[in-house]
Amino acid sequence: MYYLSNATPGSNLYGCTASNVWTLESSGAGTQSASQLTDLAASLTATSTLTIGANCSIASPCNVRFGSVVHAFTSSSSATISAGSGTAFGYLDASGNLTVGHSMTVTCGSDCVAVSGISAFPSNSVPLFTWTATSGAWNSSGGVDWRAFQSTALVAAGTGLIGVTAGGATTLSVDPTAVGLWAAVPATSSSTCTPGNWSADTSFYYVCVAANTWKRTALTTW
Repeated sequence: MYYLSNATPGSNLYGCTASNVWTLESSGAGTQSASQLTDLAASLTATSTLTIGANCSIASPCNVRFGSVVHAFTSSSSATISAGSGTAFGYLDASGNLTVGHSMTVTCGSDCVAVSGISAFPSNSVPLFTWTATSGAWNSSGGVDWRAFQSTALVAAGTGLIGVTAGGATTLSVDPTAVGLWAAVPATSSSTCTPGNWSADTSFYYVCVAANTWKRTALTTW
């Protein structure tokens, strides 16, 4: 074994794993970016074939979480090009499908879906990679890794809504100062209510005009 002093900290220790072959032994402790992870990574295995998730297996699945749902990939997949030039976009769609979007002629292997007419990552997707192609062949240096270890979704309350974030969850509710809320039909004109509350039955429409003060108007046909 030897210690490479000018390597990135955490990636210094090498072991001789075969005759004249040195292998990094401590990369797990010194991982610096998501591109050093193996889950759903794309690699060029032939001029026409990209392999996606080569290390995904039943024993070591590649897991992806959408909200409270986890999708597990237990085998690798592939994207094969037969014609065209441009850029392919590898991503996970909102349903957790491994997808290769493109504007060329591309087919996918198992656990993968090829979608034509894609020129950018969809807004509701998790980006994995892009790969360029020329004249029906993947470019040898055309891959860009877009995987990210962390992600977040920004939720903003629009007009008439209130947003409250607690425990990592954002709850949206109606803003009672902007939108009148339905209430049970009041028994009397002084039944409990908040200004803006409303109700209706087969005879009257009721509206709360002040705290615990209801008014009503009769409903008629025409």
